[in-house]
Amino acid sequence: MAVLVKKGVTALSELLIDVDKNWGGFSVENIGAPPADVDALPRGLVDIYSGDYGLNWVDLGIPAGGGRILSMAYLGNGVVIFGDDTLGGHIYRSVNYGATWVDLGVITSNDGICMISLGNGIAIVGDYNGRCFRSTDYGATWVDLGVIAAGHGSEMLYLGNGIALYGINAVAGALYRSTDYGATWNNIGQITASNYYESFAYMGNGIACFGDAVGHVFRSIDYGATWADLGVIAPGPAISIHVMAYLGNGIAILGDENDHVQRSTDYGATWVDLGEIIPGDMFRSIACLGNGIAIIGTNASNIWRSTDYGLTWADLGGVIGGRVMGIAYCGNGITITGDYSRHVCRSTSAFQHWKG
Repeated sequence: MAVLVKKGVTALSELLIDVDKNWGGFSVENIGAPPADVDALPRGLVDIYSGDYGLNWVDLGIPAGGGRILSMAYLGNGVVIFGDDTLGGHIYRSVNYGATWVDLGVITSNDGICMISLGNGIAIVGDYNGRCFRSTDYGATWVDLGVIAAGHGSEMLYLGNGIALYGINAVAGALYRSTDYGATWNNIGQITASNYYESFAYMGNGIACFGDAVGHVFRSIDYGATWADLGVIAPGPAISIHVMAYLGNGIAILGDENDHVQRSTDYGATWVDLGEIIPGDMFRSIACLGNGIAIIGTNASNIWRSTDYGLTWADLGGVIGGRVMGIAYCGNGITITGDYSRHVCRSTSAFQHWKG
């Protein structure tokens, strides 16, 4: 095995690696990534670049024929997918941590609004027609499961143990739950009177939260089977909770339509308003990168980053020029964004490439 490593490396974020797929016939092995980085070189994957956890970004351009990027998900083993609003709904797929992309063609019946990984190569996508599409081969092929409910697919969440949630926005919009890795779905009722399921977060041990279109947060402690309304968390008239994420250690954050960040330190049971974080802008996407690091994409194409579990935020500026609607964290510090200007951007240390 041949690996070139930057001298004086003390953390994975400083690592510079390039392993040729068939270099000298030697196998590639895990070279000591921390156990918490579960996707770090588990199978000797190639083209691993140094990641800097969303600090610096490289524009990879516009995938051929791409429409506005609406959602993004990392499926493991270097595979990333995104959905766009090309007529009919295309899905794009990368097998090298977002460095290059292949258009799989029309997969969904309309815009691919939401998508998640359920582990072991299983992924699901919800579209604007309330349909669900499922893959069991890391997004290479897809099966149309049909219309789950009349309405617009909004958000999805995986809670482990084969349990997934799918919120569908409509008059009397309902929350749907699967216990078989998205193969079948059950209507568990109209949980929010607003009919809108805006954002979800899973916090482990069966605890999940979602935010609606009128500032309420709902919380479940039984893997989404039943829900309690915590009341208005985002103050103001009809304030949507656009993004939500779990950062670990009981800490969760949400971003609302008033540009405020709310933070919980007790697994979403109570929330504290940290004030207006992105004045004059709007939250559009969010991702947790581990070790207290989180990034938020905004309407004005800016990336905001926190390194202290969401307590404080730094504006990294605009990535390209459109709403950052999709963010996927791929492990090893590598993060990918997709925006309304059809660009894919990728965060790595310097794209420095070493050859053996």
